[in-house]
Amino acid sequence: MKSRGLFTRKSIVFKLFVQLTIILAILFSVLLLSNIYSLEVVRTQSLSNSQNTLEIYVENIRSKLNLYSKDLTEVFENNIDAAMEYDHLSESSRYFREMQLLDAIRAKMSSSDSSDGVFIKLPEGAVTLVQFGNRFHWKDKLNIEDFLHRHVFLPDPSLTIDEWTDFEVQGAHYLFRFITYGNVSFGTFVKADSLLAIASREGHELGPYILSTREGGVLASTDPSLLEKSSSFRDLRERYKKSHLFISEPIAEFGGITKMMAKQSIFSGLKLIQWFIISLAVISIVAIPLVLKFLARDILQPVLELVKAAKEVEKGRVDFPEPSEHYSVEFMKLFHSFDSMVHEITDLKIHTYEEKIERSRMELKYLQMQIRPHFFLNAISTINSLTYQNKNEEIRKLIQFLSRHLRYMFKEGLVLVPLEEEMKHVANYVSMQEIRYPDQIFYMTDIDFSTTRIHIPQFMIQTFVENIFKHALTYGDMLSIFIRTGLEKREDKLFLKVVIEDNGGGFPPAVLQAAELSSMEPIEASGHVGIANIRRTLQLLYKREDLLKLSNAEPLGAKVELWVPIQAEQGNDILKG
Repeated sequence: MKSRGLFTRKSIVFKLFVQLTIILAILFSVLLLSNIYSLEVVRTQSLSNSQNTLEIYVENIRSKLNLYSKDLTEVFENNIDAAMEYDHLSESSRYFREMQLLDAIRAKMSSSDSSDGVFIKLPEGAVTLVQFGNRFHWKDKLNIEDFLHRHVFLPDPSLTIDEWTDFEVQGAHYLFRFITYGNVSFGTFVKADSLLAIASREGHELGPYILSTREGGVLASTDPSLLEKSSSFRDLRERYKKSHLFISEPIAEFGGITKMMAKQSIFSGLKLIQWFIISLAVISIVAIPLVLKFLARDILQPVLELVKAAKEVEKGRVDFPEPSEHYSVEFMKLFHSFDSMVHEITDLKIHTYEEKIERSRMELKYLQMQIRPHFFLNAISTINSLTYQNKNEEIRKLIQFLSRHLRYMFKEGLVLVPLEEEMKHVANYVSMQEIRYPDQIFYMTDIDFSTTRIHIPQFMIQTFVENIFKHALTYGDMLSIFIRTGLEKREDKLFLKVVIEDNGGGFPPAVLQAAELSSMEPIEASGHVGIANIRRTLQLLYKREDLLKLSNAEPLGAKVELWVPIQAEQGNDILKG
């Protein structure tokens, strides 16, 4: 199709310019009849909308505070006995009791709906345990910790059970809810700015939102400049009463929320529009039949054809005939773009389905790797055997190692973890095996410090270490395992290289041959399912086939080489470091 100008007779830009002018005349004539009534409706509706919005915010804030109070009550009821016994414990027992209490509040803070922090203030002279929420800024943590350490949370008989107390810490306002029993205090807190997060995200073109206390103090505002001008809500009313309307809703827990609405923003532009509408009304009445005719021929008909084509796409059709030549230039381009889009969506849909299926298979494989009854049965059997030998210290260590092992294993989905975290898990796993096979394992690592924070797929190294114990360990013989990491450039790109070696019998020839051909079925058939899973994971995450190499070391043993691509920004930081 030949290119045509935007303002030719067949151009929809030209047609819309003419036709929309006529449509606006019709709309303005209708608005003219209801103009006087509209002024009052606009004002009433603006106030009503603001009131409704405030009610929504109040319900949201109260539900959050109720949730925080409920969490505090649960922490208090579940841990008050342990906290009250703290004074009577020995020095060594106090440390474990602190860890127990800290784990309790950490578990409560793991939810995304938790408050900014939960704390337990132990008897005088002891420590204050505090756990902060994910959204809490690190700059405020030291200020809060210092405040909690210095402040004594005494019960206030004037407050009801659901009320919160306002404290100012280094210029920032926080709402506290605490329970003091004897000489132990349990509490939770939230920054006032956090309660206004929803209002801040929605903007405040017509005016800011303000949180205030029962006494009239300003806790937070979506417009920080208001706090610089005055910290009293009464002063703000006096300062802005001529230019703004104040709509307020009480919040029983601590005070209230107020919306400042600029008066000029409600009626701006309405008076000018009144006279403009009158001048266009007469012209609009004459043009109605002509506008309807042009709309039906030049816009509605092509749009209906596009709608029909879209319904055909839902039924699976992907090919359509050429559109009629009497359509405008823009609609002709739109029809061609629609046809191209349909083909792209079809290709993308197929690719997306294939990738989802492959990812689902990999997640299922990871689930199968985590649920390994033989490993856990062996661990339980080892513990049982140690009980007969009265090796209580070895039992304690094995249970501790097994607990860490389980915590690491049951992460959700395909997870990327820092290399340092994966190596800690590998060391933990080796420690369990050393208890099971004492004086039979030699484990050594050479980890480049610059690689410790690089993220790799979870179980990437662990899988091969488990494979070594499964296939290379012979009872009575010393098993050697050596792991080293470093940085390597391939094709001008930076990679993390991981090498894993052992002194076992090496890989069977069939496995090495299948690895060179990137064929996973023979590897799975030989019992090396974990290796096949790692290869698929690397292919899925990094879209490359050459990130895993299997070989046999000299004079004996197996050797595994892994490469993980490093992002450009992370690679620059590593090289600078």
